[in-house]
Amino acid sequence: MAKTFEALQKAEKEHQIRPEEAKIFDIRPQARPLPLSFKLPPQVAEEYQRMKHLILNANPEKKIKTILFASAKDGEGTSTTLRNFAITLAAGGDTVLLVDANLRNPSLHDLFNVDRKGGFTELVRGDSTLADTIKKTEIQNLNIITNGIPHSNPSSVLESKLLDALIAQMKDQADWVLFDCAPINSYNDSSTLAPKVDGVMMVIEAENTRWEVAQTAKERIESEKVQLLGAVLNRRKMYIPDWAYRLL
Repeated sequence: MAKTFEALQKAEKEHQIRPEEAKIFDIRPQARPLPLSFKLPPQVAEEYQRMKHLILNANPEKKIKTILFASAKDGEGTSTTLRNFAITLAAGGDTVLLVDANLRNPSLHDLFNVDRKGGFTELVRGDSTLADTIKKTEIQNLNIITNGIPHSNPSSVLESKLLDALIAQMKDQADWVLFDCAPINSYNDSSTLAPKVDGVMMVIEAENTRWEVAQTAKERIESEKVQLLGAVLNRRKMYIPDWAYRLL
């Protein structure tokens, strides 16, 4: 019992997320440009590296290359999670192409401090070529297709007959093609795009999103006969650190 009490006392003092981790998992609406010196804390980078291996092993018979990232509802940190995963992949030597297909609330152009115009919307409408829409970022091995000029009918963009051929072309540009998309329960965008990619990763905000809400999103995605690769429990607060659990 003494060890348990001491472990809990020490855990209580350290229950809050460290400042550097708080910045990584901050999902407030305003987007902040990525600083040139940006680097994920080792512990965080390790979790994203683990996610990479889980994805690769999800279906050994099929190479997973195109992945859609989406949440059940708005504000769960999908874009931040996607950004951090892409940086982890690029740091490991993989080439990555990020595609901002969130036609409702795009943010990747702000996160990487690149021009929004000349992006996904123009590409799918046939007003631009793939080569013209791919933009370099400050991160080596990491390129981006921004969202583009806002469209009056966002749903029609993802229903374009050009999209399947464009995604096939994107596969030739990088080892990973990662899509950011609108919340699953709020719009049909993710359900429309999901069947065109190899799999879906759901992002769920811990201690905020009700399990019924997440379950509904899961069922909507699986009803499209899409492989759900897994889920990211975002902003999870470890009130008792891992080392404390080992002492119990």
